[in-house]
Parts: sequence; structure tokens; C-alpha cells
Amino acid sequence: MLMVRAAGVLLCAAAALSGCATQLTAQPPAGTSLAGAWKIDHGAGDDPQKTLEQMRAQALKIISRQQSAPAPAPMPARGAGTRGGGQTQEQAGVEDFTPAPVAPGGHRPDPLQRSPMAQVVRKCIARGEFLTIRQGPGEFVLDYGTSVRSFTPGAHSVVSAEGGVGDQLSGWNGRAYLIKVKAQSGPDVTEEFSLSADGKQLLYKLHIAAEELPAVTLTRVYIPTDEVAPRLLPNND
Repeated sequence: MLMVRAAGVLLCAAAALSGCATQLTAQPPAGTSLAGAWKIDHGAGDDPQKTLEQMRAQALKIISRQQSAPAPAPMPARGAGTRGGGQTQEQAGVEDFTPAPVAPGGHRPDPLQRSPMAQVVRKCIARGEFLTIRQGPGEFVLDYGTSVRSFTPGAHSVVSAEGGVGDQLSGWNGRAYLIKVKAQSGPDVTEEFSLSADGKQLLYKLHIAAEELPAVTLTRVYIPTDEVAPRLLPNND
């Protein structure tokens, strides 16, 4: 009996430690710094254009399936499981996919035109290939030259997100800096910045949870650079 109780205590402690490990903190481990000037290495990581092509193919597959279905059955509420087991990744979150209407003349528009998930990928592309990270007490800044994103490690905030607004949490998870946005109406998005094992590369991982399409994960690799990121000219209009 004592051994069973001890095992139970150990399991509870392990669960508690696991929960703590997923929490984001305000301070990085000693000696951890992502600061510096970086440039995308196009020969490494994923090509976001190919990611969009894969998403487009998935969207067309869903549209074809919806159009060929004789009589769509009522769909369960989002997040609800199906009788006899859970949903697959492809099934989860794609039941409400709505393609853009066919334009006059029969021209079919891009099936990703209204996709919030695709818009997240497009924003990633639009930031360009340069990134300067500034890191200090109470701040973590991503400067793309054309735009700047500022975060307070460990803090919650309400931000604009695809489909409306979302609850944002950012901070350190070990040696990686995470930015999580749980959207009120739209895909949940997680971004992760970390160094490679040898410290010579900056790794960026973008994960978009399943929504109108299956989940998407995109990885980009940055290398140090002496080049200066282009700046937007002041708008005096």
C-alpha cells in the first residue's frame, strides 16, 4: 500500500512539473540571447509558397467533396467528437470551409481568397527576409524593417487576429521564445524563435491550428547578416 501511495505521489509530481514546463516565463535561462541581425536562408527550411500550394490543393479537395456530397448531414459543434472515435486531423476543423463565390463568366477565384489560415502565411511572407531581434529586461522586439512587433515576456494581452481579436501570451519556454494567439473567431497561431544546436542559425516555427483547413506547420531558417533591412519611407500624405 505504501508503495502504491508513493507511486501516486510521484505521478502527481511529474504531472505538475510537466504543467509548469509548458508555462511561459518573463526571463530566459542565463546566457540565452536571440538578439542580432538575421536573414532568411532560402536553401534551408520550408518554402511558404509551397505551403500555400499544398493548402490550395487541400481546399480544392474539400470543395470537391462538398459539391459531390448528395445530402450533407448536420455537422457536430466545433470540437465535438464523433460517435465511435475522434476526428482525424484532416476532418477536424474543416467542416465549415466556404470557398469564394464563382465570379461572373464562370471564372473560379483562388480557393484561399477567404482563408484566415492562408492569410497568416501571407503575412509571414510579407514581412520580408530580414529580421533584427532586440532582447532586454521586459521586452522582446522583432524588427522586420517594414514593420516592428514588440512583446512583453510573460504578459497577456488582447490583440487583433484573423477573424477579429485574440488572447495573446508570449514569453520564454526554456531557450525558445513563444508567441501564442488564441483567436476568438479564427485559427489559433503559435510562433517559436530559437537557436540551432550550434547557435549559428535562428529557427522560426509557425504553427496554425486546424480551422477551415488541416493544421499547418512552417519552419524558416535565418543566418547572421551584416546587411541592413530596408525601411519604409515616411508617409506624408
